[in-house]
Amino acid sequence: EADASPPMLCTRDFSLFYGAHQALKQVSLEVARHSVTAIIGPSGCGKSTLLRGFNRMNDLIPAVRTEGEIRVAGRSVGDVDVVELRRRVGMVFQRPNPFPKSIFDNVAFGLRMLGLKDRGELEARVEVSLRRAAIWDEVKDRLERGAFQLAGGQQQRVCIARCLAVEPEVILMDEPASALDPTATARIEELVLDLKTAYTILVV
Repeated sequence: EADASPPMLCTRDFSLFYGAHQALKQVSLEVARHSVTAIIGPSGCGKSTLLRGFNRMNDLIPAVRTEGEIRVAGRSVGDVDVVELRRRVGMVFQRPNPFPKSIFDNVAFGLRMLGLKDRGELEARVEVSLRRAAIWDEVKDRLERGAFQLAGGQQQRVCIARCLAVEPEVILMDEPASALDPTATARIEELVLDLKTAYTILVV
């Protein structure tokens, strides 16, 4: 029996302009639930711009104009509250970007923003997220240390844990291993394949 649910992510004739410059031209694509989909192309061809469209990060750039549509789980992103959209559609950036806080506070940040105050529940959710990001065993004894003390690959996995903590449905990854060494890159790639059982992943 065919799956009647809409694709998790889709674009229809989506174009984006920076002022007079057209960065994306009528892009149409569908991304199935619980899959890993890669956007591949030369530098400057609009991969990251397309990725940022799914959680409206391009809204932050002056003079951006769009045509066509982007949908997440069947709904146009323009019809969804942007805070709710970014909770459901998490983002992992090219370079690790931990906050200048402890490892624990990094992962708990989004949960606190959503109003979660109970320390016991925070601790449980932080542990689950760090386990999902395959870094719990490396940091469990130093959660109160600053995240900047970690190696680059560990920082990136803490950033992934921070993204997972608010239980998104989609994870956008903008070249998440480009700033890492080959060993750390392999860990991130393994992690992405593990995560696709529970999340829809779109990676540049």
